[in-house]
Amino acid sequence: MSVTPENSNQLSNTTIDACTPCAAQAVSTLTSKISPEELAQKLEPRYPLTVKAFRGMAGGLLHLEYILNLEERWQKVARGENPLENEVLRYVAPAEMPSAEAEYDLVYCGGVLGLFSAAVMARRGYRVAVFDQRRVGTSHREWNISDDELEKFVEAGLFSREEIEQAVAGRYGGGLISFYAGNIPEPPAELNLTGVLDVAIDLSKLLDLARRKFEEAGGVCLDFRALERVTITRSGPVRGVVEIKGKEGRVERLGARLVVNALGAISPLSLVLQGGKPFDGVCPTVGTTATGFEVGEGPRQSNPALGDVLVSVAHAQQGRQYIWEGFPGHDGEMTVYLFYYDLVGKDLAGKQSLLDLFEEYFRLLPSYKLPGPGFQHLKPVYGYIPARHHRDIASASRRGIISVGDATSPQSALTFCGFGSQVRNLPRLANLLAFTLDHALLEEKHLRSVGAHQHNVCLAWVFSRFMSPYDAAKRPDDVNRMLNVFCAALQQTGPGLTRRFFQDRFGWLDYNRLVLTTAWRAPRVFKFSFEVLGPAGIKNWISDYLGFSADSVLRAFYQRFNPKWTAHLEKRLAHFAPGLALKLAAHREEWAASGLLINV
Repeated sequence: MSVTPENSNQLSNTTIDACTPCAAQAVSTLTSKISPEELAQKLEPRYPLTVKAFRGMAGGLLHLEYILNLEERWQKVARGENPLENEVLRYVAPAEMPSAEAEYDLVYCGGVLGLFSAAVMARRGYRVAVFDQRRVGTSHREWNISDDELEKFVEAGLFSREEIEQAVAGRYGGGLISFYAGNIPEPPAELNLTGVLDVAIDLSKLLDLARRKFEEAGGVCLDFRALERVTITRSGPVRGVVEIKGKEGRVERLGARLVVNALGAISPLSLVLQGGKPFDGVCPTVGTTATGFEVGEGPRQSNPALGDVLVSVAHAQQGRQYIWEGFPGHDGEMTVYLFYYDLVGKDLAGKQSLLDLFEEYFRLLPSYKLPGPGFQHLKPVYGYIPARHHRDIASASRRGIISVGDATSPQSALTFCGFGSQVRNLPRLANLLAFTLDHALLEEKHLRSVGAHQHNVCLAWVFSRFMSPYDAAKRPDDVNRMLNVFCAALQQTGPGLTRRFFQDRFGWLDYNRLVLTTAWRAPRVFKFSFEVLGPAGIKNWISDYLGFSADSVLRAFYQRFNPKWTAHLEKRLAHFAPGLALKLAAHREEWAASGLLINV
């Protein structure tokens, strides 16, 4: 997992009144007139543990303002009060297009995860520019991944295996999935995963390496630029102009054949591209990178050889099922997250406070891992990870503009936002972007085929719903009961299917086997599913299942043909029916990224 308010793009300044039920609800615009220490003093009565911990971290008090800004923006989005800011994206007649200072094939808005895709495209010979409101290639995230996924960097032609090793902060033997089993009839069922999220990445080194590769290939990095507006031709040849503003206030205009939105899910551009559609779920997440945890092999001790993928240590609290994740880094460091899955709505927005969750994190941390004598928090990590149903991801593209990465807000049980997911799809995205540029397939109907949509992930949103309490007041153990049953079903089906499930690489037979095994072990899952999902959710699941099944039939038919023949067919179609060739290539690339093609 990786979280922080990356590229949220121009969050408004805020102030607080610590006496309100949720501090961010009372913010107006004052933090530019108040020092970090004064802000901390205002917050301290309500958040004593949080302020104390942030005081001990280098630059920690500055994060309090960032968190308040992020809370304010998220609450507006969740309530539907955030204006769509339509001026951020305009379609005009070709004669009305503004002039540009430089022309590119691709302009990437956002330089964190987008930098990897940009670097691949630059190394393939395309003219590429990337801008970010911070230095391009800067992030405060902590990332973990698997070695199999890291190979996708090599496949995409970006890094060699030796170069990747320079950015590996550490490896550990596996990852634990364990849910609290106190006072429930179901026996505990732990999963020890191998090959899933077991490589810790030094993000600074990886991004610095990507930037160097990008610039060596002729790519242009524009640091400390904020997005002002994207203008695209309404008719005729597709062309875009991206207006950006530097810290000094100077506006620059970049011409582009295709604009790539790699900003955060709640950036104005991302919201406009989704047409105001509400998010389906959110995962508020906080944590710290720390050192000095008590070392050992006990459940509350830090084991440098193991990581925790999903762990709960109690039943639902405050109406939420808290889940922990922790993984070791270098020099005895460990990154720990606390998060929960929730719905999105006006009545919930004010309750999804990161500061409230941070206070819970610092209060509950010893129940997860024991601090040792030299314990110290080094830096905070935090953010909202909003998600939409995966079938809506394709709608995040328009004529001349496409969304990638977190901007599409993909939803899955584990990879709500996933560094590994983006890396797995890196070759796929590069291949399809190259095809669209080479054949001028830049209309919305074509670009919808390019995103990282996966039919199997459409079904995974159901699992994330089961990780949120249905009736926490009466049945606080519901989530842990069902997840222990589910883990037992995964144990029964074997490590291969378990690994595929947590990497969004499961096929039709995998899914049916897993569902039937779970139902056989706990028939109450049918009643529980109707309670949690309701009629509308069940209807959506049926639609997703039928779509997944149809795609599986198409894939089975495709694999009956010799790979050389299908490659020849794609090549021929590219000459006289490029749109059809793109659709076929998009299906093939999706199956390959999902690990479902066996004859390629």
